[in-house]
Amino acid sequence: MDESVRLEKDPVCSMMVGEWENQIVYRGIGYAFCSQQCRERFISAPLLYVARRGLLAPKQNAMVVIKRRHLSPSLPLTQVHFLELRGALLSMMGVMTVQSVERTAGAKPGAQRGGNRSSTTMRIDAVAITYDLFQATSEQLERKCAELNVVPSNRWGEKLQRDFIHYLEKCELEDLQGRATLEEGDNSMRCAVTGIQAGARWRTEYGRRDTGE
Repeated sequence: MDESVRLEKDPVCSMMVGEWENQIVYRGIGYAFCSQQCRERFISAPLLYVARRGLLAPKQNAMVVIKRRHLSPSLPLTQVHFLELRGALLSMMGVMTVQSVERTAGAKPGAQRGGNRSSTTMRIDAVAITYDLFQATSEQLERKCAELNVVPSNRWGEKLQRDFIHYLEKCELEDLQGRATLEEGDNSMRCAVTGIQAGARWRTEYGRRDTGE
């Protein structure tokens, strides 16, 4: 990177990036991002990452929201395809672990990875992903999977569960952002009340002098 380029901290993942990378302006301040993923997370809920009036946003308070979910592809994955997918998911900000949920041909579904692979044929029926919701969402994970032609299963029960997870994540983030807004509002109210009280004291202390009483 050119040494003359000023570095800024990505407010979502805290990575240092060039000041013009994926930049947006929010409340008159420019913010740079390491990727479109972080930019998208910030735009969706900026008060999770930055705050005003001397307060710290949840992310600035080092808050994390760890999630773990299983994503079932429409077709079982080969080991090679899984390794490719695992690398792509781990390249995303906020993704901590990616594990396969496998079974040997003829065995019960859901067997965790392990055992002797040399004499068995393994099929990967699901992928278990651990991630920080402040940096990645289930929808973003699914989009990354789709880029590698790993399409989530659209069986009715699994699609319903997936949509429910999207809804729960959205509600949780909106709730956290709402709390940050309320705290900011409370701080503004305290400043206003303090100003009113100071004015009242001024009138009390100097009223007689000003009115000639």
